[in-house]
Amino acid sequence: MKEVIMAYLRENIDEHAQIDRWNGQVNLPLILIEKYSFFEVSILNNRCVLVEELEESSSIIEMKKHIKLIIKKNDVNVVFLLKTISQFKRKNMIKERIPFVVENGQMYLPFLGLDLSQETKAKLKKVDVFSGIVQMAYLYFLYDEELEINATELADKFGISKMHAVRTLNVLYDLGLLIYTVGGKTGRSKNYRRISNPEYYQAGKDYLRNPVQKRVFVKAIDKSYPYAGLDALARISMLNPSLRTMVAISKSEFENIKFQVVEDSDRIKNEYLIEVQVWAYDPMFFSKNDIVDILSLAKSIEHIKDERVEKETIELLEGESWYTE
Repeated sequence: MKEVIMAYLRENIDEHAQIDRWNGQVNLPLILIEKYSFFEVSILNNRCVLVEELEESSSIIEMKKHIKLIIKKNDVNVVFLLKTISQFKRKNMIKERIPFVVENGQMYLPFLGLDLSQETKAKLKKVDVFSGIVQMAYLYFLYDEELEINATELADKFGISKMHAVRTLNVLYDLGLLIYTVGGKTGRSKNYRRISNPEYYQAGKDYLRNPVQKRVFVKAIDKSYPYAGLDALARISMLNPSLRTMVAISKSEFENIKFQVVEDSDRIKNEYLIEVQVWAYDPMFFSKNDIVDILSLAKSIEHIKDERVEKETIELLEGESWYTE
């Protein structure tokens, strides 16, 4: 990656930029030596140390601590060398004045007065909200922090084409939510895993959609589906029981089943009917104990402006390791 960065620096910033291994790392704590690779670079006569993450992505708090440890031993500008960066992390690194350069050409070098954003910023503008399948993939990684998967495996897991799986993973990768290593029998398979908490949730939450595409009402159903909506929330919180049973079903399954849908508004209002929520993705994939997953549930009821509902929802989310305000 450093070769790509240097080519960009020489073409756009300083044609005489040089990069070498940095010898100052011998003075650093072992925790930093194990976590990063270090390179010394001169840009416009400014001496910098490029700090490249070897494995897990560091949090903003960790980065600030590590910068202090480095400059305590060495009088240099510290710049983080990143393969990708999410919009959320970019914003916060700039807010905290943490210098960085990214493989795609983005860079923030406040000591040089530079803040360049190219490819990733353009890509982010194209995504306003996740599609159903992309949200499903986002949740898949969210609920399994150790998950590592390639496009073929994701296609098999979700029952979609490999091309669709590739596009899905690319969306999450372009948003800086995933990273990958290359391996496999051919040496070309991309194995994806997500960035760490809390950045993963924070960087993806603004793209989440309400999974409910429509609601219908029926007298009865012949199969068990996970509880959804306020009914689900009441079953796992202190909220009063719902007056109506609510369940969730995927759009594809709903289209293949002959439900006797009640459309008369008076009957819907006065009879005890089951509310069937038709979702953009399969709610059974993440359901536990006959309840839809907590984050999808939260998105499906966030339009309900009720303090009790909001309070119980937040309390449930706060019980998740990945959740932050």
